[in-house]
Amino acid sequence: MKKFNSICVAILIVLLYPNLLCQTFTKITTGDIVNDQGQSHGSSWGDYDNDGDLDLFVANFNGENNFLYENNDDGTFTKITAGDIVNDSSGSIGGSWGDFDNDGDLDLFVTNTGIVNNILYENMGDGTFTQITSGVVVNDGGDSFSSSWVDYDNDSDLDLFVTNGSDQNNFLYTNNGDGTFTKNTMVVIANDGGFSLACVWGDYDNDGDLDLFVANSSDQNNFLYVNNGDGSFTKITTGDIVNEAGYSRSCSWGDYDNDGDLDLFVANLIQDNFLYTNDGDGTFTKITTGEIVNDVSDSHGSSWGDYDNDSDLDLFVANFGNQNNLLYSNNGDGTFTKITTGEIVNDGGNSRSAIWGDYNKDGYLDMFVANDLPHNSFLYSNNGNINNWINIKCVGTTSNSNAIGTKLKIKANINGTFIWQLREVSGLTGFASQNSFNVEFGLGNGTIIDSLKIEWPSGIINYYANIMVNQFLTILEDSGSTGINNNQQSLPTRFNLSQNYPNPFNPSTIINYHIPELSFVTLKVYDVLGNEIAKLVNEEKDQGIYVVEFDATELTSGIYFYRLQAGSFVETKKMVLMK
Repeated sequence: MKKFNSICVAILIVLLYPNLLCQTFTKITTGDIVNDQGQSHGSSWGDYDNDGDLDLFVANFNGENNFLYENNDDGTFTKITAGDIVNDSSGSIGGSWGDFDNDGDLDLFVTNTGIVNNILYENMGDGTFTQITSGVVVNDGGDSFSSSWVDYDNDSDLDLFVTNGSDQNNFLYTNNGDGTFTKNTMVVIANDGGFSLACVWGDYDNDGDLDLFVANSSDQNNFLYVNNGDGSFTKITTGDIVNEAGYSRSCSWGDYDNDGDLDLFVANLIQDNFLYTNDGDGTFTKITTGEIVNDVSDSHGSSWGDYDNDSDLDLFVANFGNQNNLLYSNNGDGTFTKITTGEIVNDGGNSRSAIWGDYNKDGYLDMFVANDLPHNSFLYSNNGNINNWINIKCVGTTSNSNAIGTKLKIKANINGTFIWQLREVSGLTGFASQNSFNVEFGLGNGTIIDSLKIEWPSGIINYYANIMVNQFLTILEDSGSTGINNNQQSLPTRFNLSQNYPNPFNPSTIINYHIPELSFVTLKVYDVLGNEIAKLVNEEKDQGIYVVEFDATELTSGIYFYRLQAGSFVETKKMVLMK
């Protein structure tokens, strides 16, 4: 009879709740952000209005206006319809946020193809932008695809690198520190004509300056340049990493094996993708085993992010041509498991780019995927789990204000072992796209960060110890221990009850809820007949994010409901126990 009941419950779940099976993300289906069809290519998270949450820019091709969405801090977005930034139909591929004038707000550079001038918008600090019309940086028409802000010469202001197709030379613009730029044509990175679609900066040799990888298509080798620290670069010519001609579309640095140096993923069209492990001596080893490098797809975008907060980097790959996108979960031993369930990997689309960012500020990375016609773009909200996390925003004072090029290293005891993790603040990832400037670390069951080391581009190094988990921090350069403060804007500003995780579950599950103000809170569990099964919370709670574990060992398989009441706020959600 027990077996029969389990089968019946399983059938009921499949029929009535198919999206709950192994679902770790919820697909957002309402709002302009996921219902504005366009030939969308690049996408970039950035807090352009400095209100503490992530806004979104999406670049559209073939004469369509670009999209800008302002985060309302309640899980929704408002589409911006006024201003040149959303009314200039130039045939855009991507956009990169960066504070080029070091005035504390994010400016935007937009790349255009078809020998059309690129565009630079200066943030006026009041939610509006002014288009810059003078200077070489906006009068240098090219077949431009990706761009990345970078302080390559470590002089504390942001320079700009732009990749070009059609065998044009790429562009390098050096910031003069007065709001103008000088085009640099003397270095090798600006004299290698190719069909360059993407680029990514990262200090792969750990010498304190940013090196450059460029992804080339049209059966060309990719480029890797090492920064010599004096404003010049040396082109690397040996190794698989620069001698595998193919159709590369995007590239992403990330320390996926937690050994303290940056590894590299390259997404390819109509061929296997590439994964190169950094050997720590300036060379790379090509990984040839595992689905992550043997899934032949029309891959475009790529992005590293620890979506399950278990202390290692996972990988999302965006595929074009109505193919499903790919999500690989890091196993923590140098291998990956391909995720095959859930809408996030079964929503076939013409996907161009993919970016991680915690847009709803719950400590878990969400995913935005930009799609070309005829598909809407995708936004997936992470349902979360029991794992701990920390989210850090770095603000440069001697270095560039966005802290691009800053390395953060943390050590925490996770599952009984001290683990170091590395992140580097970057101006670009994948194809014409940009993750949040915030640095997100997953901490598993770690309850305190033993050590935090921040290496700024200026050479300043800050150390901190014994930091609490599950919080948002803003850290100023060279601020000593007083630089770590809770970002009060990042505390909950609305009530929220999240979907339990995992769901279905056996025998326990996690429930996450937000309280924006001091409230008396009750959280109860009911069966399908309305009988109260468990009282999980029944006390006054201060403003904060809370996690509760529900153990259903003594219950039978079936559908249950959990109900949160806090003041006048009441919300109920379903969950499924399947034994």
